Amino acid sequence: MKITRLETVVRRSKPATNPIRDALQALPGSGSVTVTLHADDEIAGIGDVSFGRIAGAPDALAAIIEHELKPLVIGSDLGMIRQTHLALLRETEYHGSSGLTMMAIAAIDTALWDCLGKVRKAPCWQLWGGARDRIPAYAMVGWLNYDDSEVRRICDKAVQQGFRAVKIKVGYPTLAEDIRRVKTVRDAVGPDIRLMVDANQSLTTAEAIRRGRTFQDLACYWWEEPIPADDIDGYAELTHALDIPIATGENLYTRTDFARFLKHDALDIVQPDLRRAGGPTALLEIGFLADAFRRPYASHGGGPVQLNIMACLPNAIYLETGLLGPNSPLKVIDGCAIVPTGPGFSWDQ
Repeated sequence: MKITRLETVVRRSKPATNPIRDALQALPGSGSVTVTLHADDEIAGIGDVSFGRIAGAPDALAAIIEHELKPLVIGSDLGMIRQTHLALLRETEYHGSSGLTMMAIAAIDTALWDCLGKVRKAPCWQLWGGARDRIPAYAMVGWLNYDDSEVRRICDKAVQQGFRAVKIKVGYPTLAEDIRRVKTVRDAVGPDIRLMVDANQSLTTAEAIRRGRTFQDLACYWWEEPIPADDIDGYAELTHALDIPIATGENLYTRTDFARFLKHDALDIVQPDLRRAGGPTALLEIGFLADAFRRPYASHGGGPVQLNIMACLPNAIYLETGLLGPNSPLKVIDGCAIVPTGPGFSWDQ
């Protein structure tokens, strides 16, 4: 079965007037790009990439897809997705398979697998070989722009929705402010809920060690991306200096980036992003590579694609998501997200 059509749709959005914020940046949103692939003009697969910031990014991403990658996809064999993935990496090597390029590959790769699952009338995790039907999930709810009363309310709601773990942003100007936020959330959720902290690359290695020692004394479950994402030596120093697990990877590209971090013992938890890593094909490779190094896998971002991937990984420990909206298809039972059963990356049959 051949890919006969590829359609790219750009959705632009007006920036939020009161955007969410972490220690590095505000995230007002700027839109998304959706790729729809058609196999023999019958079955359609969909891949979507959204942006937290940079207003021109959706248009730039669409241009890469349409002018550089689309010719390689049209006419490709739907049963040879890994071959297509490698061809896209080779095509983009000259200017670098990272940044927007990797996000473009991710959108196409996601659409290809979604299409194949729909052709086979099976969820992708069944095509890859499932290992579980539910994954522990945490709610990312503690943005820095929330005051203490708001973050208490949101964390309490997460617990009421069935989550048994929450993550909050830290990286305030002072450690005292970080301590106050952690204690505020702990008071809201109680002693039995796991609490993760994330500083979004905002600290030096020395300061990350200093704050990490405090967070481990406060029984935080992991210390996420406290220093710049590419500082492999700094991350190695953190993992050796601290008992609290160091989670990172959302800003790494390709499996070779993760291989370098694993080889240098520079992380405790791998945390790849679907967009930056290059789609489901790459995330599966990263997940199994991490398992070979006896490192657990936690997603950056959630949704049905990550759930399908994690259903196949014996080392998957946590799906990241947010609060559940009134019409959310995600089901959380006893702290676990239920893996979708629909064809491809669809939620339900």
